[in-house]
Amino acid sequence: MPLYLTTSHSLLALDLATGALRVLRRGEGLYYGLVQPQPGRLLVAARKRLVSDPIPLADERGAVLVLNEDGRLIDSWQPAFPLRDLHGIAWHEGDLWATCSYDDLVAIRLADGGWRRWWPLGEPPPGVSDRFHFNSLWFEGDLVWILAHQRGPSQLLAFPIESARAGQTLPPERIVQLGNQAHDIWRLEGALCTCSSAEGALASEAGWRLEIGGFTRGIARIPGGWAVGVSEFAERRQRDLTTGQVVLFDECWREMHRLFLAGEGLVLGLLWSDHSP
Repeated sequence: MPLYLTTSHSLLALDLATGALRVLRRGEGLYYGLVQPQPGRLLVAARKRLVSDPIPLADERGAVLVLNEDGRLIDSWQPAFPLRDLHGIAWHEGDLWATCSYDDLVAIRLADGGWRRWWPLGEPPPGVSDRFHFNSLWFEGDLVWILAHQRGPSQLLAFPIESARAGQTLPPERIVQLGNQAHDIWRLEGALCTCSSAEGALASEAGWRLEIGGFTRGIARIPGGWAVGVSEFAERRQRDLTTGQVVLFDECWREMHRLFLAGEGLVLGLLWSDHSP
């Protein structure tokens, strides 16, 4: 079972036993969110544009690719409205949820193939974009958590799934201040956690903290431990040219190994699934 990871240039499969990397896809711009809704299927967010491309973000038209385990394209999902600045994606009861940071939007593809738009904190006024930099989603009970990066001190916001799925903008039921330019949401020993990316760390609402270095983004629970993505700090136009890392930890968060991904640029997402092919 490989560890899947997305970078500025590729969708990769990493064999944790041997360290061997397979390139599953390239050439569709930056790849970000990853989910595996069922055995033999991967959903991957592809922006169709690199960070360093001169194409304005306003003109971006991303897609969610439906792939088999070897990266072969089965389908490509795009609504009538544009998916701009695609970040994390999530799967819940047959629906795909995708954060679109440019429009302060979560795009929801329903199981019947229809699409809805949900603005967690309200639709932006004309000419205004990316106020909150929503980038990650996580489902827990009847709530959906969304992470507002905010280019500084970040917030985890919880909303009822059903109202969000219906496209309703309601006040969040819970707000947790956690991390700086944060990405990803999970729980550790009952406490909400995030990658405090700007600080090169992992952090929990209970005060736990692990310093790793670099720009931490992307995390996966793997057999016997954890895998964390690390990117280099770089000026925007240089980010696609940097060397990312995957850092492996044991169950006690002792660092075991660092794998360097020369020429892959940013590391955006990691996925390990119990029903990986």
